[in-house]
Amino acid sequence: MSYTDSDNKNNWYSMIKRTIGLLFIVMAALTFNSYGQAKITFKVNLTPQLEDSVFIPGRDQIYLKGDVFPLSASRKVYLKDTAPVDSVYETTVNFPSTASGKRLNYNFYIRTPDQTMSEQMKRQLGIGAKDLELNATYFNRFTW
Repeated sequence: MSYTDSDNKNNWYSMIKRTIGLLFIVMAALTFNSYGQAKITFKVNLTPQLEDSVFIPGRDQIYLKGDVFPLSASRKVYLKDTAPVDSVYETTVNFPSTASGKRLNYNFYIRTPDQTMSEQMKRQLGIGAKDLELNATYFNRFTW
């Protein structure tokens, strides 16, 4: 069996077509996967803990845990004080489209060198398909 230049060109074109087809499939999958993602910004006001020296910036940490991916009981998402004047710590979590419609149970935790403090009640939030920025709530305080 002998190969000609025509066979090489056909193989080359076939390989290009497969590569372009594969790239198209990957791009479509990435576009579909990113559609419907929701970014949720969580905020907690630590003014009472700062005033009582229960929370000391630079030494202590505040984090978030929840029960819907990418949050979990074992994965901590740390909050930062982006505007130190207001004592509000925040973080933004990107939830995949598969989380849309689910109910998220979550809590804030304060870690000091001596202990870890958790909120006494679970917080709940329905995850939608749109981005959401929550109002700042006080640590371990609940309003109805």
